Amino acid sequence: MLSEDSATLPYAERPLLVVGDLILDQFIRGTVKRISPEAPVPVVEQQEAAFYPGGAANVACNLAALGAAVVLVGAIGDDEEGRQLMRSLSQSKIDTSLIQVIPGRPTSLKTRIIAEQQQIVRVDREVTTPLGEQHVSRVLEAIQGCLAGSAGLVFSDYNKGFLSPSIVTAIIRQAQSLEKTVIADTKLQVLDHYRGVTALTPNINELQLSTGRLLCSPSDIDVAARELMDKIQAPVLLVTCGQNGIRLYDSDSQQRTHFPGHAETVADVSGAGDTVIAVFTWALTIRRFSVHQAAKLANDAGTLAVGKKGISTINVDELLSLVEVHSINGLDRELGPSKNRTLEQLLSDIHAVRQSQPSAKIVFTNGCFDMLHAGHVSYLQRAKALGDLLLVGLNSDSSVRQIKGNRRPIVPEAQRVQTLAGLECVDFVVLFDQETPLHLIQAIKPDFLVKGSDYELHQVVGRDFVEANGGRVELLPSNQGISTSKIIQEIMNRYSE
Repeated sequence: MLSEDSATLPYAERPLLVVGDLILDQFIRGTVKRISPEAPVPVVEQQEAAFYPGGAANVACNLAALGAAVVLVGAIGDDEEGRQLMRSLSQSKIDTSLIQVIPGRPTSLKTRIIAEQQQIVRVDREVTTPLGEQHVSRVLEAIQGCLAGSAGLVFSDYNKGFLSPSIVTAIIRQAQSLEKTVIADTKLQVLDHYRGVTALTPNINELQLSTGRLLCSPSDIDVAARELMDKIQAPVLLVTCGQNGIRLYDSDSQQRTHFPGHAETVADVSGAGDTVIAVFTWALTIRRFSVHQAAKLANDAGTLAVGKKGISTINVDELLSLVEVHSINGLDRELGPSKNRTLEQLLSDIHAVRQSQPSAKIVFTNGCFDMLHAGHVSYLQRAKALGDLLLVGLNSDSSVRQIKGNRRPIVPEAQRVQTLAGLECVDFVVLFDQETPLHLIQAIKPDFLVKGSDYELHQVVGRDFVEANGGRVELLPSNQGISTSKIIQEIMNRYSE
């Protein structure tokens, strides 16, 4: 079970909480050769039967298949179907310690009978009444004990009674206080209690029901999506449109992006929505992609999911094959994630690199980089040549003012970040407000700490720490005669004449 110590782990190692309705999906497949003499219905001669985790359990399995640690919160009955579901979850290495077993309440079961690739009928066995107060208290207590140490939370609400409005409201309130990402996929028509989630992922039908609008055109979808975003104050809405792909609405950019569907064949749409929300969550919280990049990847995953029979999961290798790249790093480049990082995000990236490439060398340098010039570019290129990953600590505007006075910087921090990120030799940029980057150096533990040759070794902040940890300090020659101060002075001289 998730412990409080998890809060100190990099994001890539922190578990994701999946909270919602647990379902066991059964698929009975066979052939039809005759019509029943008892009624005008086909007789299916069974050839195979298979069980799959469904609902929130399927979301959890998809996340686990992507390599994420997962803690699943839900309820099952004290029956064979519940035990079958738990066996499947155990095989996927999902933490099931927070799943409640409720006697007298059957495990939700969906049985699909399929013949010649055609679903003949679906039989559902379920109880959808809300949980009793005792079980609600246990849910909230369990989540309260582990949310702080998680990478984020996913609601998978199939309207089977587990996620009551009181539970959802309480969890969202707690997640907001901890600044956790909360993503919700819900089948409900009334969504008021989901107010404040980070992202909501309805399909077209769910969007239509929740807004009461008839969605006959793309513009109708756009209007309804914005209305729902305003109503529940969700900054991101991901509308799944079946074979037509995904429409992303992001309040930060005030834009709508359509990712068209590109499935060549559709074998089975069952569980495809679970795959989409799982990949979107994984990309956003674990891989730290932007919302746009996460939505693109989720759309690709949905394409893969509908091409498989039954309830299926998608792994990283399959995603890579779809976007035609050959490594996780290649995937990052293909999708072009931002190079700007918080320290927490940066530590997660470093951990992933060191896990996959133990011999990789991390290079760190820092500076104001106000009015980036040829001397800066040459210096950074030589720094990158020392290792595999170049991290640049960039003084924030307030930090620059501490060092150079209130007239600097000339170029604000957002533009300086963007300029540095445009250099191929720079892998990541992290802002810091302090006068020195010592706290960054101690957290990153670089193999190489780089400064210009205008410094003496004893003047380099963090030298003792780096060398004590087996790293090296390198003083690189700087281009004499080129500096931001001299450029500013030259501009003043020329335009004062």
